[in-house]
Formats: sequence, C-alpha cells, structure tokens
Amino acid sequence: MDDLLLILTPTDVERMLASRLRAARKRRGWTQAEMATRSGLSIATVARMEQTGQGQLSSLLHLAAALDRLRDFESLLEPTAPASLEELRLQDAKGSQP
Repeated sequence: MDDLLLILTPTDVERMLASRLRAARKRRGWTQAEMATRSGLSIATVARMEQTGQGQLSSLLHLAAALDRLRDFESLLEPTAPASLEELRLQDAKGSQP
C-alpha cells in the first residue's frame, strides 16, 4: 500500500479518504446524522468529508475518534530512519550546527 501512495496525487488520497470514511460509517450501520452526533460534528461536515475527503484536520480527527481509529494517526509523525549512511551523516552535521 505504501508504494501505491507514492504515485497518488493529493486529490486521489482525498477521494480514497472520502470513500473509506463512508464505508466505515456504513459498516457500523450508522447514518450521517449518527456519525455527526458521535463525532461532535455537523451533518454537513460529515457529508462533505464523505463526498470530497476535504475538510479541516480537526474534523478528520473527530471522525477517526468516533470510528475508534484515532491511533492510526500515530505513525504519521514518527521520525523516519535515514535511507543511507550518507543521509545519517548529513542529519548529524545539521544537528551539530548552531
């Protein structure tokens, strides 16, 4: 899946997100109104996120929490390992500069 994300555009990811949000809600048998209540968002916000994948980060996090998927965001901010010894040296050199 990670390799697929390398060739996707932001618009592709928004569409995928919209589809997955809608599918996750439907798997639980929730209406958009119930999702809105559970997430603390408006029905219009839920509908927009499900149709376009666009919205505020805070809205996405509230939806993820309602779907019990908030922990999925932890890996987004994890530091990545250097790809090579040279990259590690460059990072070390940058860290030692004032």
